Amino acid sequence: MNFGAGQKGIDLHLHLYGAVRPRTLFELAHSRNIPIPYTTPEELEQALLPTKPYKLANFLKGFYLLLPILAGDKEAIARITSECIEDCARLGGLCYVELRFSPCFFAGPNLNVDAVMQTIVETSKTASQQHGIVVRLILSILRHLPETAKGVLDLAIKYQKEGVVAIDVAGDDSTWDTVGMPVEIVTVFEKAKELGIHRTVHAGENSPAEAVLEAVEKLHAERIGHGYAIVNNPEIYEMVLKKRIHLETCPTCSWLTGAVNSVLLENHPICQFAADGIDFSINTDAPRMVNKWIGEELKFCQDNLGLTEAELEQCKRNAAKAAFLETEEAKQALLNHLFS
Repeated sequence: MNFGAGQKGIDLHLHLYGAVRPRTLFELAHSRNIPIPYTTPEELEQALLPTKPYKLANFLKGFYLLLPILAGDKEAIARITSECIEDCARLGGLCYVELRFSPCFFAGPNLNVDAVMQTIVETSKTASQQHGIVVRLILSILRHLPETAKGVLDLAIKYQKEGVVAIDVAGDDSTWDTVGMPVEIVTVFEKAKELGIHRTVHAGENSPAEAVLEAVEKLHAERIGHGYAIVNNPEIYEMVLKKRIHLETCPTCSWLTGAVNSVLLENHPICQFAADGIDFSINTDAPRMVNKWIGEELKFCQDNLGLTEAELEQCKRNAAKAAFLETEEAKQALLNHLFS
């Protein structure tokens, strides 16, 4: 595998839409004659940053800003993918990243989901070789679009040998109490388990601990995106601990989405995770929206949450072991590179 010599970072939870350069977005909007209420790239950059009150709905506003600018444009999708991977290596210092996205998010009238996949897969291969970073892809199913679930699984199967390693459930999980997990998504995750396709699920961010339990028991999740709510349920917390379910935590994002209290950061759930030996990693989620790459995220954890160097090193080791790489030999190669 092509690891950059000086790149020692790892990020398992990074959304492609959350890593688009604001200047690129500004240029694409103008080149496609899409009206936006911003006169400079700097104004657009500010618009992408979350604002108070911090809650998931406000955080996701950037998602809806991106949608009309990128959807259906093959060249635009190739450009943001290439730039994202370059930035992961150059700004993030990453040697390994799992980049996730929803294929239907980027599709349009003249670009179907298969063309979206071909564009992102091909661009990822080229950019990863150019920048000394190993890239794997995770396909997200949006929980409010359960009718797309089977199509996403079909794409994961088709491109499994082209760097696609897992499927995911993403979107606003605050609706879990009233809507629950759609049966179409549960069925698709059961099939993915049968086929040996890896599974991760956003849960326990703005949903209760019970959503994490459902993800593990019904969707057979190997990893959980966020998962902070498990601290509110001792039985589910113990289950996650004993089963070694890996939690992809994103500390800055966690308070910008309202998942944790931004005033009491010293009581952040990951402090308890570290103390109890929960299997978790530190990730960025959406580096352009939280204004941090992984190095800055780790420093934030040390300076504001009190995590020690040893605990952060353990998080990195956890991440490498939980990576959805194809073989144990590949995981060992990643570990050897990270800790050489």
